[in-house]
Amino acid sequence: MAHVRKVIYPPRADGSRKTSWRATWAGPDGDRQSKTFETQRDAKAWLVSVASGLVGGSSQMTVVQMAEEHIAYFHGLVRSGDRRATTVNGYQSILDTHVKPHLIAKKRLSELRAPMIQGLLDDIVKQTGSTSTARRVRRSFVQWCRFAVRRGWLLANPAQACAVDGAASTPEEEPFELPPKQHLSAIVAAAAQGDHPERDTAVVRILMLGGLRSSELLGLADEAAVLKPIGGRLKVRERLEYQHKTLDPPKTGKGRRDVPIGKETSLAIRAWRLKRGGVRPFSHINGKREKVVATGRLFPNPATGSDVWGYHDFIRDCWMPLMRRAGLVVMVPDSKGKNRPQAAFKPHMLRHVAVSLWLAQRPQPTPKKVQELVGHATLKMTMDTYGHLWRDEDEDDAIAQASERIISQVNV
Repeated sequence: MAHVRKVIYPPRADGSRKTSWRATWAGPDGDRQSKTFETQRDAKAWLVSVASGLVGGSSQMTVVQMAEEHIAYFHGLVRSGDRRATTVNGYQSILDTHVKPHLIAKKRLSELRAPMIQGLLDDIVKQTGSTSTARRVRRSFVQWCRFAVRRGWLLANPAQACAVDGAASTPEEEPFELPPKQHLSAIVAAAAQGDHPERDTAVVRILMLGGLRSSELLGLADEAAVLKPIGGRLKVRERLEYQHKTLDPPKTGKGRRDVPIGKETSLAIRAWRLKRGGVRPFSHINGKREKVVATGRLFPNPATGSDVWGYHDFIRDCWMPLMRRAGLVVMVPDSKGKNRPQAAFKPHMLRHVAVSLWLAQRPQPTPKKVQELVGHATLKMTMDTYGHLWRDEDEDDAIAQASERIISQVNV
């Protein structure tokens, strides 16, 4: 409860006493806060401004507006090269998916309290069963409210007092399901049947056999494909940042790697280069907002013959036609009931296919080697993603049979 009380200090040397008025209130996080004033009128006026949310001049600002202001600010950091676009994309996804549909979205900052945010987190756990999702939402709220405190829109950070109970890690999820082999065969065949067979064949082979991310494929410099008579290597040194169409370095040091390719993939890249012709450098604004001259890309923008090929253009002009020819596009109604084409899976699935093909070999590559090839930051990430693929049914059967033999030899 907010209140104002008079404070009388110890007498001075001349016998006089100094007095002041202390305004005390509960902050948005529930902690008691206070501020001292010379007059009772100033102290009461301050409490009125706190109660109405006028401290930062934002009594009408809502939770969604606060988040959008932070996201807009973060976009500036991305353009300056100080932060990654994947982070701001994550903030936007959380805002759109979890915050906007909830009642908390329209709450004004003057009304925002820790129990409201905690209620959102509890609802997310109930609805999705995912504590990791709730933790991501909490982290976003902490950053949004911290930003609002710096701007003077909040007096304290109410999200800091919230928590998500449960184990630190989420329950084991169902492993992703790889496409049937006939679907993969259909994609390989469809790549050779379209209007751009050389390009599409090279794209499919690099994704399906090299395990590159789509961003790495589109960011690959032409000179990064080093070909030999019996194969070659793809030197992953750059990636395309989708939203701002900048060429950025890999997210982590492990993302910088050399990926071996086989003879057929090497031949496919050679055929594409012959069909495409030479590439030329182009003026480019990189992730640090610096104007640089970039070398030609292996898959340049088809519209210009240079520059970068944007992800959405790649999906529209290459991936979707390819999947249609393979018979892997279905019509799915959107939120307005209008049918929209949807591919059976995204290009990223071919990265998983590549790992499954590596692990189908005998002897299998070690988890450390797979981590190196896919460019994961940690071995844990590799095992969390692909650990279920490290299976050898013959070895499993041998273990089971050996156990039975041992127990059968025990004298009862």
